[in-house]
Amino acid sequence: MEKIKYKGIDEVVYYEKLSNGLEVYMNPSETAKNFYITISTRFGSIDTEFKFEGDKKFTKVPNGTAHFLEHQLFQEEGGHTAFEYFAKLGSSVNAYTSYDVTCYEVIASKNFKENLTILLDYVQNPVFKSQSVNTEKGIIKEEIKMYDNMPNAALEYGIEYNLNQKDNHKYLISGTEEDIKGVTPEVLNACYDAFYQPNNMFMIITGNFKPLEALGIIKNNQNSKEFPPYKKVIRKREKEPLKVAKEYETKAMDVSVPKIKIGYKLSKKNFTGYSDLLIKTYLDAILAIKFGSSSDLLERFTKDNLVTWDIYTAREIRDDYIVIYIGLESEYPDEVIELIREELNDLKITKEEINRLKKVDISNFILHFNDIITTQE
Repeated sequence: MEKIKYKGIDEVVYYEKLSNGLEVYMNPSETAKNFYITISTRFGSIDTEFKFEGDKKFTKVPNGTAHFLEHQLFQEEGGHTAFEYFAKLGSSVNAYTSYDVTCYEVIASKNFKENLTILLDYVQNPVFKSQSVNTEKGIIKEEIKMYDNMPNAALEYGIEYNLNQKDNHKYLISGTEEDIKGVTPEVLNACYDAFYQPNNMFMIITGNFKPLEALGIIKNNQNSKEFPPYKKVIRKREKEPLKVAKEYETKAMDVSVPKIKIGYKLSKKNFTGYSDLLIKTYLDAILAIKFGSSSDLLERFTKDNLVTWDIYTAREIRDDYIVIYIGLESEYPDEVIELIREELNDLKITKEEINRLKKVDISNFILHFNDIITTQE
C-alpha cells in the first residue's frame, strides 16, 4: 500500500491497485464522526458507442443508459433492493451519474465492515429482469419530467445542447422519454460487462476508519469473487467542431430573477505542451481572479445592483476542446453579458493577484480535508 503525504498539512492518502485492477484511495481522519465510501466506474452518459479491443463492430446504446443502469443496480434478487439492507444499518446510500462517471456512495457512523461489504456486493452483482426494467422506466420518466420543470436543470442542460454539435455532452444525462424506451436487460448487460470491470473502477474512502482494515475487507471481498478476464474497451467519439451549435437562446420559466449561463469553447491546440491538470489550474486561477468573490468585476456588479449573488465559473477539459462556463443571476442580462465579454477581451493579471490567489487556494485545499465528502471531489 502506497502512502502519499501532503507536505506541511499533516494529511495522508493511502493508495493500492488490487490484483483485479480495482484502485483504492483512502484518506482517514481521526476527528471525523462518520465515514464516506464510494465505488465508481468510468462510465457516463457520453459512453453510448463502444466495443472491446479486437472487435470489428461498435455496440450502440440509447442515451441515458448509464443513468438507467445506475438505478437498476439497486435491484436485488427476490424483489428486494439495496436500500433495504442499508436502512437496517442506519446508513445513507445514494448514487449519481455524470457525463463520464457513475458513482455509488454510502455515508454512516457505524458498521463499517457491513457497509463496505454490502456496497461492493450490490454493485458487483447486477440483477436485470424485464419486469424490473419496465417498472424502472416509469420511475425515470417521472424524474425526466421533474427536471423539465427545474430552471437550474434547464440552464445546465440547455448550455450543453447549444454549445455542442456532435459531442454527446449535448444530450441529457437521463436521456429523454423516447431514449429510455430502447433500454432492455440485454442493453444493460452489455454496458455492465464492458464498463463495470474492476480495471475500469475505483474506490475512495474518507472519514473515520482504519486503512489497513478497510483494505483487508476489500481484498477478502474481491478474492471471493470471480471476474471475467479484463478486456480493453474502445469508446467511439465524434470530433466536436469549435463552432457552437446555437449562439443564444432564452427560455421562459418561473424564476424571480433571470438566470444566465455563458459558455465558451477553446481549442486544446492553444494549450500544447500543458497537461490537463496544468490547464485546469491556470484556468481556475484566471476565472477566480477575473470573476471570483474578490474580483473587480463582481465588486462593480454588486455596487451597481447588476447581480443578486456571486458569479459562478467552471471549466471542463474534454477530448479535443475546453469549455469555460460563467453563470449568474441578473435583472439586466444584456448589460452583464456585454461587460463579461469586455472583461474576457482584456485579460490582464498581475503578480500580486496571482500571489493572493495562491494563498486562498492553499487555505481552501487544507479546509477541504475537514469535509469527508468534499475531500473526494
